[in-house]
Amino acid sequence: MDEYVSTVSLECNGQEIDDFNTFEEDARVLRKAVQLMKKTGVMGVTPRYGFTVGYVIPKNKPEYDFESVQDGTFTVDKDNGRRITFTGVSTLEVGSVKYDGDKEATKDIKMIAGKRIEE
Repeated sequence: MDEYVSTVSLECNGQEIDDFNTFEEDARVLRKAVQLMKKTGVMGVTPRYGFTVGYVIPKNKPEYDFESVQDGTFTVDKDNGRRITFTGVSTLEVGSVKYDGDKEATKDIKMIAGKRIEE
């Protein structure tokens, strides 16, 4: 059965933003190769949780200031009832505006989180 995301939202400073049209979670590095004397070993690494969202710039209200996002909560609700929650969210990069020629202007926002919880 296919799995679809139904809602994506960011809560920061008492404000909820849900003007997103894409969500892409970064790969998680679990272990790192380490050179040893006569072979290659592996070691665990501290996980880093990152993701990129496509923010749709609203036509009738001010654009959200993503540069101020620190210690936010980002939630991804899936249609199958599962939820992924990222806490300690901060903005890493704010991309330039992209126009699709029809109806939307978007920006890619790259974020990092301190914790990832899947329920």
